[in-house]
Amino acid sequence: MIMSSSFAQYSKSLCLISLCIGTLIGSSQVSGDDWSQWRGPNRDAKSQESGLLKSWPADGPPLDWSVSNLGEGYASLVVANRQIHTIGNESGVIYAYGLKETNGEILWKTKIGESSRHAMSTPTVDGEFLYALDPDGVLSCLLVTSGEIQWQIDFISDFGGKLQSGRGYGESPLIDGENLICTPGGDEALIVALNKATGEVVWKTAASNLGAKGKDGAAFSSIVKTQVQDVAMYVQLVGRGLVGVECSSGRLLWSYNDISADIVNIPTPVVQGDLVFSANGYNAGSVLLKLVPTGEQEIDAKEVYRLQGNQFQNHHGGVIALGTAVIGGHGSNNGLPTCVDLETGDILWKRRGPGIGSASVIHADGRFVFRYQNGVVALLDADHAGFTIEGKLQIPGAGGDSWSHPVIANGRLMLREQNSIYVYDVRGTAATNQETKPQLASAFSQEMRQALNLHGVRHSTIGRLHADTSAFDAQQFYRFGRSQTEDSAIEQIPVVRLRTDEQGQFDSAQLTLLQAAEQDFVLDFSSENVAGFQFQQLSLLPRLLGLELQFCTGITPETLATISSIGNLKTIRLVGTDISDESIAALSDLKNLQSLDLEVCESISDQALPVISGFSQLRCLVLKKTAFEKLKITDLGIAHLPKLQNLEVLSLYGNRVSDAGMKSIASLRNLKVLDLSLVGITDDGVNALAPLENLEELYLLYNTGFAGPLLTDQCVETIGTFQKLRHLSLVGAKVTATSVDTLSGLKNLDQLQLQYSRLDSMGLRRLSEALPNTKITK
Repeated sequence: MIMSSSFAQYSKSLCLISLCIGTLIGSSQVSGDDWSQWRGPNRDAKSQESGLLKSWPADGPPLDWSVSNLGEGYASLVVANRQIHTIGNESGVIYAYGLKETNGEILWKTKIGESSRHAMSTPTVDGEFLYALDPDGVLSCLLVTSGEIQWQIDFISDFGGKLQSGRGYGESPLIDGENLICTPGGDEALIVALNKATGEVVWKTAASNLGAKGKDGAAFSSIVKTQVQDVAMYVQLVGRGLVGVECSSGRLLWSYNDISADIVNIPTPVVQGDLVFSANGYNAGSVLLKLVPTGEQEIDAKEVYRLQGNQFQNHHGGVIALGTAVIGGHGSNNGLPTCVDLETGDILWKRRGPGIGSASVIHADGRFVFRYQNGVVALLDADHAGFTIEGKLQIPGAGGDSWSHPVIANGRLMLREQNSIYVYDVRGTAATNQETKPQLASAFSQEMRQALNLHGVRHSTIGRLHADTSAFDAQQFYRFGRSQTEDSAIEQIPVVRLRTDEQGQFDSAQLTLLQAAEQDFVLDFSSENVAGFQFQQLSLLPRLLGLELQFCTGITPETLATISSIGNLKTIRLVGTDISDESIAALSDLKNLQSLDLEVCESISDQALPVISGFSQLRCLVLKKTAFEKLKITDLGIAHLPKLQNLEVLSLYGNRVSDAGMKSIASLRNLKVLDLSLVGITDDGVNALAPLENLEELYLLYNTGFAGPLLTDQCVETIGTFQKLRHLSLVGAKVTATSVDTLSGLKNLDQLQLQYSRLDSMGLRRLSEALPNTKITK
């Protein structure tokens, strides 16, 4: 351990001061407007502020200020004492920063370590001191006023620290009274308590036999505190699962191994008295534990329920418990807004969200903020019944590893994006705190809309659906199977949600109304438990265009066979359902099917492609995966796609297709939209796509967390021949200034994404001058 000489001289007086200061998390001393530690004042991702915007303007809340002079990293921000603090990696040097809260001016920066790893740990502020952990395990105590280091301790050399993942340390230290609690992950020091004033060891928790799942060492989770009767304890998710440790002594009270993932455990647990809710990624699922006293100072952790990964899992965005509702993003490399009943484990709803990739979540003044990996930030009004989108913004330059958690402090929404910080004013005012959702016209006549309202039937439009979900979505999907393909006409397609009686039957009056409809419409059953007999009632609806069955349960072979009898059906979305390689054959009678969405269907693999290729009229096919499913589409399945010569839209995001598979795709000469993000192809694969001269959108995202296309300048010559391109994503490609002239020839480009590429500022300037009407993101 290293201690500064000046600090050693008055560390004794600091101990006395700390007695007066009290505890931080046990009885939080922070201002309600500050955000002084990971996940906010109480480590539960809830802000204490009020008077915030209930909805955002159409282009998002106003930007107050931004800076782009920090080191790279995923660490979030903390706000206290009119300063913002975080850590970052500048060319292998890890710095802690103190920034002015009002404008982002760097007041100080201090080297706290050296590492090739990403800076991941969010610091903690306690009064006059900042505690920051570098990814290699060096924990520093600094003065918030100057950044002067007071003491340092090394998890590896001092405690024999171990890591479940080689990506480094990512937890945030917890201050509780006089102590700092942290997780070195060592055999004899899994969790330790340090004197926060001196760094001296108070107690250590040995890593007992915690179970077979996972790996030894610290994970990325951070410690939370709870109390059961008179036993105060710290709860942590380590490499071998959940543990409970007595606050006063470090004695291990209980452990639970089954929630561990073999790769890494990330989300911070949620505690409510004697309840511990933990959701984990990589298909680990989630669990509710009840902590039961079994004797004097003894605790037993009893499993209340266990949810599998396909029911509810959380990768690294965290979840929030409000009363008996747990709300967060479901999925690995996914952030599907989901609500779980805390007491029963029932999935109350699950829907596709407005962004792509994992979502980190916070709550303030009756609203949730979901921040997605692709940089979409959305304001949600959510409860047990469902959610609505109350505003969105796009973080400039985001699109790769966008994983920092959002913060709300002093009326500001603060967003870290690698080396940048963006601060938005979200204070509610008479001028801005108004309803901002656009009123989207419906193709239904006024008489039809009034009749549906009279019968209590909810109805919306594809435009509303598109506005509330991720970009590669509704407009593309519903463009086919009808004569009017203009964006405005697609947006006006009605979306109807029928009511059922106690037996699950649809009211005949509703069906009679829809039977007389003169416009195409879609029926939305998303997140419901459906049954085959319900779809028998739908065969007499001549203008039924499609079915929204996203995240429905009850998708059995019998149900699918009944759906297949609706002969006029042209679109069907089965996102996140249990449809499988075997059961998809029950849809074979849908000869007029134009659009099929099988995103994140875990039981769909190569074996489903012979059936899919039999839908000869298919023009839009979504086979997107998260990159973590056991079953994926490979070159074997792709070999069946040449039968679908009408195909115009194809998403293979996150699948296991190689360069060889691109030869099959190249035969689909009518393709206009192709998504190969997180697909492990190289320049040769892209060059094989040269025959696709009709391409208008091409997505080739590479992400360091999940890999993807490994591309260089060698493939850009081929891309340059796609003269109809309007949208091109080369996120993460090793493209340099050498490719500027070729890219400059793509005069029809509306959007060009070059985040994390190797294009320098001069090359970017040349490209911007050559393509003045193109939105270029770098």
